[in-house]
This record gives sequence, structure tokens and C-alpha cells, in this order.
Amino acid sequence: MKKIFTFIAAAVLLGTSAFAQKQNDPLAALKSAATSVAESLLGDVISQTVGYKLEGEWVYAGMASAIQTENALASIAASAYKESLDNKLNSYLSKVGIKPGVAHIVFNADGTFSITNGTRQIAGGNYTLEGSEVKMKFGKVYNYLSMTGTISATLSGCQILFDADKFISFLGKTAKILKKKKSSTTGIAAIAGQVNGLKLGFTLKK
Repeated sequence: MKKIFTFIAAAVLLGTSAFAQKQNDPLAALKSAATSVAESLLGDVISQTVGYKLEGEWVYAGMASAIQTENALASIAASAYKESLDNKLNSYLSKVGIKPGVAHIVFNADGTFSITNGTRQIAGGNYTLEGSEVKMKFGKVYNYLSMTGTISATLSGCQILFDADKFISFLGKTAKILKKKKSSTTGIAAIAGQVNGLKLGFTLKK
């Protein structure tokens, strides 16, 4: 019981309103966190079994995030916080102009990639895939921004996670290209500044 209350306190410190709604039902919160961890572990098992294959066209299905910490208790609290975090990040990304089901990422066999928003190509460059590490180097429009991420399989596709600062830089440049307000990414930067070990990226599906 003591561990459960400690777990609740840790989540409250993270400032998640979603978790706060579950304070009266700690078992439900713990179940939600356990489910998140189980899905992550399942993704790892799938990845190790079938390997990684990025080549092809992917549909952007929403933001991906992860909070990396060596503290087991904090890790569970972070899992409970993650749903609220993803919802906020998806809202900000929509303001930038990238929406689930509308944006696509194509990884070509020749090592090039392109990102389109509807019928408009907004980014392109080169990529390499070594094991679970994905390196994406954008073209001139993005000032040759380079991001190194980690890919993991999900039940419906994959996730690619990058260091939060690099991903926010990508979003800022995208907002400028799509002529969106810079404040769209300011909110994401504010969230990232409050969470240690934050990784951000794409959830993709075929």
C-alpha cells in the first residue's frame, strides 16, 4: 500500500491532470501503467523477432514519447503520465500543421526519405538504418538538420524516438515552412523542459 501512495505522489509531481483523475482509484492507475509497460516490452519482443524494415510508405499516426529513467518507481509514474503527455503533444503538432492520417513518411530503398503533409512535400533527405538506430539528415530547407533516433516495433507499425531538443528543432523548422505560428512549438518546448530524459518522435503505421 505504501508503494502505491508513493507512486501516486510521484505522478502528481509530474503535473499530470489525467493521473490526478485516477487518484481515487490507484489500482486502475497501476493497471494503466502496467499495460503501457507490457505493450513496450511486447514491441521489443516483436522487434527482436522480425527485425526492422523502414523501407516503404508510412502514415503518421500521432506523436510518440518516452521518459527514460533508471528509477523503477519513476518509470511506472512516467508510464501513467505518458497518455496525458502524448495528448498535449498531438495537440501542439496539429497546430504546426501535421495531423494523424494526413502526414506521410516515405523511406526509399536508395536511402532517401520524404515527408509530405497532404499533397505537399515539406521535408526530404537521406537516412541510414543500423540495427535499431535510425539517422535522418534533412536537406537545405531544414539547414541540413540531423537527427538520430531509435526505432521499435508496435502492433500496428513502429515508433521512432529522438532526443527532445532535436525533435523540437525539427518541429520549429516545419512550422516555419508551413507558415504556422512559432508559439505552436513553444508549448512543446515548455513541456520538454519540465521532464528529464524525454524522447519525442513519430508513431507510424502502414
